[in-house]
Amino acid sequence: MTGAPIIEHRTPSPRATVLYWLARIFLKQVYRVWPLGDRGIRALRIIESAFAQLPKPRRVRHSHTVLGGVPAGTCSPPQPAGDALAGAHVLFLHGGAFIFCGTATHLRLCSSLAETLGVPVHSLRYRQLPEAGVGTSVHDAYAAYRALTRIAAPGKVIVAGDSAGGFLAAKICELADRDGIEPPAAFVGYSPQLSLDADQRDPTLLKHDAYQPLSAVRRAKTKWLRGDIELFGLRTPIDAPVAAFPPAFFTVAERELLEHDILAFTRRLSDAGTPVQTHRWRRGVHAFPVLAGLLPEGREAVRLTGQFLRAMLGPPEVCDRRVGACGP
Repeated sequence: MTGAPIIEHRTPSPRATVLYWLARIFLKQVYRVWPLGDRGIRALRIIESAFAQLPKPRRVRHSHTVLGGVPAGTCSPPQPAGDALAGAHVLFLHGGAFIFCGTATHLRLCSSLAETLGVPVHSLRYRQLPEAGVGTSVHDAYAAYRALTRIAAPGKVIVAGDSAGGFLAAKICELADRDGIEPPAAFVGYSPQLSLDADQRDPTLLKHDAYQPLSAVRRAKTKWLRGDIELFGLRTPIDAPVAAFPPAFFTVAERELLEHDILAFTRRLSDAGTPVQTHRWRRGVHAFPVLAGLLPEGREAVRLTGQFLRAMLGPPEVCDRRVGACGP
């Protein structure tokens, strides 16, 4: 990865270290045996229900929105951005292997992003398994994106997502380029899944993930393409023309299951001259920015996201778009 813009974070916080080992010792074993039939998938909704009972962050206003016929939860900042991000909107796609999680599990992350960026963050309630496959999830995400381009300032829709939501964000970039419509202003991915075939990488590299067993990923994969709506385009959207992708900001946990694809895509973007910044954390867990309210690493990831996006959307004469920093 020589020359690629990978920024290493080598000193984990005590909380991150504890979480890493708890996930590795306990959570990974649960995922290995959890049944992924329809009943088992529906049982996972208890996670979303539990998060929905938690109090909402107070500094951000929460409301319900419909984008392209798809419901979303919107986090609006207490103070709108008066800088490069003025007029921008974020479309956030939650992760969860296209099986579980939702707006409640990601509320704190989206609230933190809204407050940090000073822009509305729309967390999409896209359809997922067992009722709908990945093709439907992509359909919903793309419909919401097209609707949001009619609301935001021109050229100021940011697509963001963690894990499986990162796949949906990448698909939006691919499909917008295919259809010749307004491209996203930026692509933010927290441990983004960039292919439906990430499990086909070297198994010796994939087995080290803190809590994602390769066997569970492969069981979920057998269900991804079910449903009435076909998956249009590529199974690996990052194989689309590199020009389809806007400036990109990624986080990745060292030795997680998706690390290979994220670093390879970072190198491809960098080689093509596309501004990209990827932060790799030692002793991190997959998609850890979701825990922004718990981990200092999560809060730092949100801060770095804001720094990068302000650089990318700022006046080109004052921004170093290669490294994501503005100067005089």
